[in-house]
Amino acid sequence: MKHTILFLALFFSIIKVEAKKLEFPIEVIAGSADLIVIGEIDAVKDNSYTFKIFETLKGQSYESIAVNMFKEWTCDIRFDKPKKGQKLFLFLKKKLSNWEIINGSSGELPILNNSITLKNEQYEYVRDKFTPYTISLVDFKIGIKSFCNCYKFVGSYASIEKWYFSQICEDDKINKFKLINNFSAWLNKKMMRYQLA
Repeated sequence: MKHTILFLALFFSIIKVEAKKLEFPIEVIAGSADLIVIGEIDAVKDNSYTFKIFETLKGQSYESIAVNMFKEWTCDIRFDKPKKGQKLFLFLKKKLSNWEIINGSSGELPILNNSITLKNEQYEYVRDKFTPYTISLVDFKIGIKSFCNCYKFVGSYASIEKWYFSQICEDDKINKFKLINNFSAWLNKKMMRYQLA
């Protein structure tokens, strides 16, 4: 019996446990956001930062807000340590007095070289290697804003079975949306997989 317990203790101590973050697609993150903003970190505290807003794409306009940092873990690591001056594109939900980032790193996108990289979306094959989908900041901003004017997310993103999208604009605006740029065309194509109400 003593050997069995020792064996089990040893066995469970060396097992590799794998966890995987449930990645929500960008349309679900954008649709479920109460606030979508572009700006930069103004000050960093223990578990939050003050965010100076340059532009609001969805929701009420603010000059600055307090944002709770998402908890990092093996499957969801922040691109860099938060610091003053970091430019970000944020998808947020209101939580008490602070704002919460939706879906961890998927809702906190760094703006690097005036571009956004969607590392959790399908990769593209470019120059003999797979690379994450990268979009110019201007195209991404216009696409997300237009998307939010055309579709409404209904339900809670945390409960996958109970959500859907509702079209909130006329069909001619949807046709214009998909022609704005390559990103909006890509986003519109992704919407074909959803049942719209």
